[in-house]
Amino acid sequence: MDIIREIVTKSEWIIAVSALFVVAWARFNSPPTNRSGTTFALFFWGVIFYYALMIPLWLVVMIGIVQGSIGFDFIVSRLIQVNPEAQAQLAQYAPIVAVLIIVVASQFREVARVDRAARAFCVKLAAIPREADRLAIELAQTTGFAPQGNIRGKVIKIISENIGRQALSFSRDGTLPDRFTRAIGLYNLFVGPRHNATALEFAENGYGRSAYATIMQMSDSVATRADARYEELMHAGLAYFTSSLPNPELKEALNRNIAEVTNLTCSLVSRYVLFCERTHSGRLQRLAKMGFAYRPGPTFGLDQWATTIFLVIALSIGMMVFMPGTLPLDVGKVLTIAITFGISIGFAVSGAIVVAQRFIERKEGDSSVYPPTAELVIAGLIVVGLSIALRIGIPLVSALMQGEGYQDVLKQLIERIYGVITPFVCTVSLGLICSYLGSSRWSWYHVAALGALGNGGALTCAGWLVAHMVGQQVLAQFYAHPQDAVYLVALSTGLTGFIVGGMVLAVFNESERIRKVTAERAANDPHKDSPLHDAPPIADDIEPPVPSRSDAAYDLGCYARASVEAFEGNYVCFRPAFSNPEIISAYLMVVHWDETESCLMFEERERVDAGHTQKGRVYIPDGRPFVNFVTLEKGAIRLIMVSRPEKSDEPARGLITTLSNPGGAQFTPASAPIVLRRVIDHMPQLGFVRPGASDYEVYRRELEMVVPVFGFFALAPPANTSTEVRPSERHPTFSYRS
Repeated sequence: MDIIREIVTKSEWIIAVSALFVVAWARFNSPPTNRSGTTFALFFWGVIFYYALMIPLWLVVMIGIVQGSIGFDFIVSRLIQVNPEAQAQLAQYAPIVAVLIIVVASQFREVARVDRAARAFCVKLAAIPREADRLAIELAQTTGFAPQGNIRGKVIKIISENIGRQALSFSRDGTLPDRFTRAIGLYNLFVGPRHNATALEFAENGYGRSAYATIMQMSDSVATRADARYEELMHAGLAYFTSSLPNPELKEALNRNIAEVTNLTCSLVSRYVLFCERTHSGRLQRLAKMGFAYRPGPTFGLDQWATTIFLVIALSIGMMVFMPGTLPLDVGKVLTIAITFGISIGFAVSGAIVVAQRFIERKEGDSSVYPPTAELVIAGLIVVGLSIALRIGIPLVSALMQGEGYQDVLKQLIERIYGVITPFVCTVSLGLICSYLGSSRWSWYHVAALGALGNGGALTCAGWLVAHMVGQQVLAQFYAHPQDAVYLVALSTGLTGFIVGGMVLAVFNESERIRKVTAERAANDPHKDSPLHDAPPIADDIEPPVPSRSDAAYDLGCYARASVEAFEGNYVCFRPAFSNPEIISAYLMVVHWDETESCLMFEERERVDAGHTQKGRVYIPDGRPFVNFVTLEKGAIRLIMVSRPEKSDEPARGLITTLSNPGGAQFTPASAPIVLRRVIDHMPQLGFVRPGASDYEVYRRELEMVVPVFGFFALAPPANTSTEVRPSERHPTFSYRS
């Protein structure tokens, strides 16, 4: 019980400081959009500065509590008699009570006003929301965006079916079709999925999907505006691209809507990326996966970083326990030293990686870049500061838990302060090695070997220097022979540097090699710069890197590919011509399975009237012996409903319903019998088949068999001339009896 009481008593400061940081974080992130308005580093810097402003206030309140009242004794001693027992009871909980007072006091108007002013200053310091706006403008102005995977196929389908192929372009040349296609792609990439509940192409895990939901919820007004502008964009695009001579007003309206949809969508994308990724390299990677033309640098992920720390901790424990010449130490002391050293090396690795990534980005295409000496020194000094904080914090927590004072902790810090040289040297050494070898095209094991030797040599020198500077009095606490301990320290530190250097360079170089290979493949992608006239049709969509699906959608009939494979193939399609029923129009129809649409698609070919060539989806209702070939284009619908043949050589017979303009000026709904017959061994006659042609009689007999077995036309009933219809009979009335 004494141990528990001691832990609770000594932990009050830690609990109070932690609670105050939570309060600072919650207030600084109000409204919640603040976190997505800047980078994680700037946001964290703003929180720390706001937290630093709260610390003096917390100390003042705590002093007032300890003195016996909210105020100081020298002011109120003559007015208020302080109860010593109550003062003592309150004083031991002063840190936590002071935090509670600060939280409650913020509800008062004057205090809240001061708090808002301090928070506004820190928000401005953290560049909220300037960083998100800057990234949004950068994304909106760059032409290097190309939809990928299913999104690309969806964009092709939307533009081709609703407007026309003349509005489609992936050329990245800044032309009006290119910018229109880009705006459609951006919207359907990020804003569109919130309406149709489709899978997010850019969110590979639950965290990404949760972040997307958070951003869309916090930015609902922006997303709603993007929806409205998208509708206007489609109308403006239809008006401009289908006009034979578009006027300047149509062009101006289209440009304005393109800019608005692009800016609004990029604003949401920028906040999503800033919210998800904490590092610059992570943001570049996510943007590249979304289709933006960014080339992320080599990475050293969080898993690899944590593995490095645990490896250093394990290695330090092993050397302190098993290395010859070392003195036996308490388990707690061994763990404290090993954990402190391991995390310090982890900080050094992080600093080196960040500097190397920035250097490689600047170095690309420029071989005369100077070494990042200044950045490495600054990163090393930051690592030194963090290492000092660790050397105070971790032993202090251990001392408070054991009921000891902080004087011993400060004494140990002063005695071993020279130990921070090791993480500083590791930062500079690893930073230089990664900067020049991280992007090398050598094999990873060659790079890892050079990195291990270089970093091991640097840390060996650092260990030798630290051992000389701390003196034999400190070394005697760990080694049986202090006069020989210099070599042991240099050896153990060099071994740590050897292992860390090899591991970091191997992972860093391998990630850079993968990045370069991916970039080269993207540069050689034949679809990357497809001009307008080379835009692929819907049925022959570009190859999306998505897994194959074998079931059609519910609206199409939920048919599986295995059950409709027999339908795939080439058919001759013939029907009477609407302009002259004695002429038979015959052309080819190709039926195939489309992986992107996950259904059967059809496409007409070899039509004499090529301007009326159709393509679309195949609908197969379950339990009904008919198949529907449906075309939807700009609101117009054409339907072919034919029987479902039971044998492969059996024709499919039915009716076609479409619009016809035999007079050339006015469209009229029209219907006619139609037959689809599979092409097996020879190509039948195509085009307008007239009486007397070789295949005319065969086609005519097939069409005669359609009515009435496979379709019929219900006409108006004929007039009955033998009976005179009275006016009252034309509009009969009905009466009801109760």
